[in-house]
Amino acid sequence: MNAAPIIGAVGCALLTACTLQSAPPAERITVRSGWARMADSGATSGAYLDIVNNDTTTHSLIGVAADGVDAAEVHESTQHEGMSHMMPRTDLPIAPGATLTMQPGGIHVMLIGVRRRLSVGDSVRLQLRFSDSTVVSTSVPVRTP
Repeated sequence: MNAAPIIGAVGCALLTACTLQSAPPAERITVRSGWARMADSGATSGAYLDIVNNDTTTHSLIGVAADGVDAAEVHESTQHEGMSHMMPRTDLPIAPGATLTMQPGGIHVMLIGVRRRLSVGDSVRLQLRFSDSTVVSTSVPVRTP
């Protein structure tokens, strides 16, 4: 009896399963459409982006860090009685399938104490921290508003 066909069929199935590369799983949290404002050294700038929750559970943005600045904070600009106000935000929940859009005049990342001039064509590296200890790194281009 020739065992090769049996071994071959099983071995081939196992070998195929082991050697085929499947597509990577979808990222639970993705960033798109990011950009940062131009700024002089020592100034404050802003960064704006969309954070997409591709997961089945809520993820909360709890902080941000950025390279080349003294501090980075998430803020929200609001209008109250004709006055503009800016408040730090330390917990921004993003529901499953939802997108948090950061934009001028709304939620944004404040880049405080920029250590070098930010000109069109430069980029700023951001690290977004979430309540489940996830950190998402991204680089956003500097551009004019």
